[in-house]
Amino acid sequence: MLVNEEIEQRLVRVRMRVAEAIKRCERDPRTVRLLAVSKTQPVSSIEEAYRAGQRAFAENRVQEWLEKAPLLPNDCEWHLVGRLQTNKVKYLDQTISMIHSLDRFSLLEALNVQGEKRGITWPTLVQVNIAEDPTKAGLTPGEVPDFLDSIRDFPYVKVRGFMTIGALEASKAETQGFFRQLQALRDTLQSRKWEGVELRELSMGMSQDFELAIEEGATFVRIGRQIFGERG
Repeated sequence: MLVNEEIEQRLVRVRMRVAEAIKRCERDPRTVRLLAVSKTQPVSSIEEAYRAGQRAFAENRVQEWLEKAPLLPNDCEWHLVGRLQTNKVKYLDQTISMIHSLDRFSLLEALNVQGEKRGITWPTLVQVNIAEDPTKAGLTPGEVPDFLDSIRDFPYVKVRGFMTIGALEASKAETQGFFRQLQALRDTLQSRKWEGVELRELSMGMSQDFELAIEEGATFVRIGRQIFGERG
């Protein structure tokens, strides 16, 4: 079966834009990874992206991941980027490369319990509501230090950095400011030593703002529409 040219061409364009953004800010290309957000997309579209060379995919819902992952090649790398319900944690396994939305103590506890049962240590990113928008999930910047301090009590959860979601209606300057604040928070807290915490990663930037995110230090950009088109 031939690669769907539209998806292949979209991927080529996205990769070029990622590469250009990296070059503009003189970053090492190896420090930025592209996640293809495949939520609501059919398996056939993910297969087409795979044949075009994409390996790292992200789902919002555990149920979609459960349905799709067994139908796709084993070398696909799966990330969870949506709000994770505690009652869905029991379905996770070691094929989840990273959870990007650790945003509350109840989820931390559920992950630790499941990790202990299965002998799995979960790599996670703490979701930060950097704009302190009451309609969005995530810890406020002021809540982050105490949350990181508690990680030592949950040995089956490791924090590898932060994730944030840009505001859809924010201006370019506002969005860039939010990304810059998250990087500054990470840089400030990196010097502190917490057991189970290593703040290397910044997951920020989606289809509408990923270039700004790269300029402000993103190590993961989460792109769906620009690769797959409008959601199915």
